[in-house]
Amino acid sequence: MWVGSLPPRSHFGSVVMPSHRPSAVGSRLFARTVHGLEHVAAQELRERDCTVVAVSPRQLVLDGPDSLLDRPPGTVDDLFRLVLAAPDPGPTKPALPVLARLLARTPLGEVDAPVVSVSASVVGRRTYSRYDVEDIVGAVLADRLGAVYVSRRDGRVPPRGAVDWRVTLDATGVHIGLRGARPPLHRRPWKVASVPGTLHPPVAAAMVRVAGIGHGDLVVDPCCGAGTVLVESPVAGVGSDIAGVAAARVNARHRPDIAWLTVDARRLPYPDGSVDHIVTNPPWDRQVRTVGVAGELLREWRRVLRPGGRLTCLAPWPTLPGFRTLARYPISLFGRHPVITVCERGPLPDRSR
Repeated sequence: MWVGSLPPRSHFGSVVMPSHRPSAVGSRLFARTVHGLEHVAAQELRERDCTVVAVSPRQLVLDGPDSLLDRPPGTVDDLFRLVLAAPDPGPTKPALPVLARLLARTPLGEVDAPVVSVSASVVGRRTYSRYDVEDIVGAVLADRLGAVYVSRRDGRVPPRGAVDWRVTLDATGVHIGLRGARPPLHRRPWKVASVPGTLHPPVAAAMVRVAGIGHGDLVVDPCCGAGTVLVESPVAGVGSDIAGVAAARVNARHRPDIAWLTVDARRLPYPDGSVDHIVTNPPWDRQVRTVGVAGELLREWRRVLRPGGRLTCLAPWPTLPGFRTLARYPISLFGRHPVITVCERGPLPDRSR
C-alpha cells in the first residue's frame, strides 16, 4: 500500500516506495544492511536475479526470486517479506494510531503465527519510542492473526519459535515486513565461537566481495580472530593470529580448505611477494588494545604481497603508507566509523624529503 506523495530525494538517489502487487520474479522484499554497505549489497542482490527498487540508509527494497533464501546473500543483515510501505506517519504520538489503521487494512497473506514478536528501528526526533511502535504493531498483528504478542519492552525476550516482524521508520517512510521464525541472516549457523573484536559476518562478506579475489588466488588473513573473513570467502586461504586460532578452527570445521596458524601478524612466514590478497580486520584499539603497531603491520603485509597484490582491511587508519588506495567504504559499526580500504601494493614513501 502506498499512501501520499513520494518522499524527498537524498544522497542515496530517488527513493521509490513499492506497491504490493506480486512481482514477476518472486516476492517484494526489504533488506537491512550495515550503514555504508548499501550499494555493495545492492550489487550482490542484482547478481542474484533481484531488481533493486529503492536504496536508502541501511535499507534496500527489492523484487527477488522465491529461491533467494535457499542461498542467502552474504552482505545483508536480514531479509523480510514486505507487507506495508507508506510515508512516515509523523513524529508525534498521534502517528501511532495512524500506523495501526494502515496495518489493519493491509493484506498479510497466509501466516501461521501462534506467537508474534516485533522489532522496530526508529530514526529521527520523535515523541514516541521504538517500543511504542513495536507494541502498536504487535497489538494489530495479534488481533488479526489470533496470536499472542510478546513485547520486547523492559528487556523481555520473545520465546523460541515466535514469528518475528520488522518495522523501520525513518525519513523515507515506514516499512513493515515478515521474517518468520528463522534467526536473522547475520547470525551465521557456523559461527558458534567468538573472540573479542570479532567481525560482523556481513561486513566480512562485503570485504571479500570488494577485494576482487580471483579463482586460485592465495588469500591470507593475518588477524583472523574467529575466522570470519576466510569462512565468508569462496576460495581457500590461510588464517593466523598471535592470540591463537581455536575459535577459527571451530567455526571453519566445514572448510577443510582453510589452514590456521598461530603467528604474529608482524612476522608472517611467507616469502617476499608471494601473497595475492590480504583481507583482514586488524585490531584498532576498541576491544583489542594494540597501540602503535599499525606501521609494523603495514610494512610486513607489503613485504609478503606480490607486486599489484591487494590489501583489503577494516580500520580507522587515515593513511596506509606503501599502498595505493583503490576504493574506500566508510561504514558505521559498534558506534565507530572505520573504513573498508581496498588498496594495492605501491612504492614505499620517500623519507628523504
